Amino acid sequence: MSARNVAALGPASSKLVKKKVQKARSSKKLAISLEGTLAARVRRAAKVQAAGNVSAWLAEAARDRLRLEAGQQLLKEYEATHGALTPAELAEAERLWPRG
Repeated sequence: MSARNVAALGPASSKLVKKKVQKARSSKKLAISLEGTLAARVRRAAKVQAAGNVSAWLAEAARDRLRLEAGQQLLKEYEATHGALTPAELAEAERLWPRG
């Protein structure tokens, strides 16, 4: 869409189109393969959690995994400096941040 055509849509529409173009430019397409059962489970989860958008669901899963790995790295660095967490510290962490 040319700049003139975008401008003719009006300010609100123009901003929306520009935002979509910027997002499209920042996204990178990846080709992946999943085993059949896993692919079906991902599609079902995406349908419920991401309005059927498998790419959005996978992107969020990747962000979650990267955050988890960063936290694990921070814990390793902390324990290398301060020693392993004690059972009392682990119990306090569990109290503050209960699992699922």
